[in-house]
Amino acid sequence: MNAVVSFDLYTKKIIKDKESKYAIIGIHGFNGDENSFDPVVELINFNQASWYLPRAPYVSKWKNKEGNSWFFGNDEIGWEYKKTFSGMQNLINRIMQDGFSTEKIFLMGFSQGACLALEFGLRLPFEVGGLIPIAGFIKFKDLLIKEASIESKQSPILLMHGSKDDVIPISASETTYQILSDMNYKVKFLKYDLGHKIPINKRDQIKNFIINRNHARST
Repeated sequence: MNAVVSFDLYTKKIIKDKESKYAIIGIHGFNGDENSFDPVVELINFNQASWYLPRAPYVSKWKNKEGNSWFFGNDEIGWEYKKTFSGMQNLINRIMQDGFSTEKIFLMGFSQGACLALEFGLRLPFEVGGLIPIAGFIKFKDLLIKEASIESKQSPILLMHGSKDDVIPISASETTYQILSDMNYKVKFLKYDLGHKIPINKRDQIKNFIINRNHARST
């Protein structure tokens, strides 16, 4: 019998307004931490949202700098991510305890964090407010196609990627878009003229995606 893993992610919480309508989980990229999304929170400046910024559970190292990763391993030995999925589920439970329904919870991820937003968010047995994967990819394509939940098809997706990205090429999101479209997800693909960055100049589109999603539900 396999042991059940239950893991709590260290998470920083930023509340702009005590009457927040939405909860956004900001998922950092490879070798980042819970502070990586701080500039994004400030520049997007979305006062209607409470931000939850978790730290990935696995230790990583890149260019002699230690950080954190959502996945551990390699293609030869396999990949470990039980702590990540358990921690994300526990985080969503905590957000719900804070008073947010699942339809008010959004997963915004950058790079490897975008990968996690898709890999985790599309397996959830309920819909969320939406997924916003930025400059990312699907890591386990065939497995995700098999394991994606029926309920997650009600979760809209705003896929974003820079045309000048030389870290993760835009073709990765083009492939993601095709896969999700073929699976009948409600997905919009927004391209922007930048490299491997979060496009702050697209903050209005991000806000509108969140607000309009919930306006559509209430009408």
